[in-house]
Amino acid sequence: MAFNAQTFLPLPSQAELRDAFVGKHLRDVPTPAAVLDKAVVQRNCLQMLKACEALQVGFRPHVKTHKTPEVAQLQVGDQTNDVKLIVSTVAEAEHLCDFLLTCRESHRSVNILYGIPLPPSRTERLAHLGKKLGRESISVLVDNDSQLQSARAFKDMTGFPCKVFVKIDTGYHRAGVVFGTEQFNRLVIDILDEESRGTVELVGFYSHAGHSYGGDSAPGAMELLIVELEGLEKAAATARDHAPTNQRYVLSVGATPTATSIENMLATSAQAKSPMGGEIAKLKRVIERIKATHTIEIHAGVYPFLDMQQLATQASPSALPANPKHDTSTLSTADIALTIMAEVASVYENRESPEALIAAGSLALGHDSCKSYNGWGIVSDWGMPTDNFERRSGWQVGRISQEHGILTEDSQHESHELAKLKVGQKVRVWPNHACVAGAGYGWYLVVDSSLPGERRDQIVDVWVRCRGW
Repeated sequence: MAFNAQTFLPLPSQAELRDAFVGKHLRDVPTPAAVLDKAVVQRNCLQMLKACEALQVGFRPHVKTHKTPEVAQLQVGDQTNDVKLIVSTVAEAEHLCDFLLTCRESHRSVNILYGIPLPPSRTERLAHLGKKLGRESISVLVDNDSQLQSARAFKDMTGFPCKVFVKIDTGYHRAGVVFGTEQFNRLVIDILDEESRGTVELVGFYSHAGHSYGGDSAPGAMELLIVELEGLEKAAATARDHAPTNQRYVLSVGATPTATSIENMLATSAQAKSPMGGEIAKLKRVIERIKATHTIEIHAGVYPFLDMQQLATQASPSALPANPKHDTSTLSTADIALTIMAEVASVYENRESPEALIAAGSLALGHDSCKSYNGWGIVSDWGMPTDNFERRSGWQVGRISQEHGILTEDSQHESHELAKLKVGQKVRVWPNHACVAGAGYGWYLVVDSSLPGERRDQIVDVWVRCRGW
């Protein structure tokens, strides 16, 4: 029997969690807690789907940020028969298995891409999932000849070929083989040789532009997306040169900044003099050229939640409806779905500058920095007497240790008057990196900001995250 993460890291009962939390006000739940705004997640997911539809390209969302079937369902939507996802752990795929079986029962095709170049120890569990979900259901990444041995083992365990994407390094230098090198040429030839024997199926080429997190503009993010597309186009051309037929490959590109940069076309593509008009026109030309011979799919992960890092990239517009108080040409804190709720443990008004202590540190908030400010999270104005559409309280997490967060003045806050804090008060913090901040929690307390008045702070559901690898 194959190892399953839930055997050794069992998940909490969703029914019991709902009994414990649904209907409660956020003020009345223990902290630290991960609070997720369902209305914001829905807006962000819908905007991404609309952008891909407008460009007529496929979409393969990553589940590594949220690790839940509920958000995965919002990511794929219900407008297509294709349910294509990326996972960073096998546990994520196992956690989604029931949802994916339901999709298959509804006659939707299902494919999960394991998003790390295939380690041998993961092969048995992926094969077990493949047998449950069907022969088209599992794809893997390879960037080294040695990984083909695991692909052959997958075929031996399942009885059908292992679907393979070649991971291409287009500038991030985390994983992937560089196009044009001897290693790349040899890998492609070896994969095609395995394909001729029925061991593997070369599906396409995959790139992740993680270095786009360092950008600070939508045009810059879109330009990196074009670099990715053209890099994979060259890789696919090499494979076609060696393949017995003119194979149509899938070119899978993206990271949240580059992927969400295409959302700008929803607002500006019809405006000839728009600042983004030139970049959008160039991207469309590249896409149309590539689509003549290959299939394009976009992938992204943190976009349903967003975070302070994503706001700093300024890569995509807000998904909020137009509002005279809000500039929807770029993201704001109103677009961030995840907050970490913490309790004020002490206040220090007599220090050189006022400070406060929250009982939440790096294990509750994460420890990733953000290029736009010197801190570890921004405190919202939730529960405070402020009138600021950006919803900042004037506080940030200025220093952090394992279980302690020190609140200091928000360096980006326009007002010089800090909201008053008191011991026992609950605060909500926008994290720098939602993927890492969420890792400390077994579930999300789900609220819905589209509800009126106090109801927006009442828990409407609990969504369980998977655990382990």
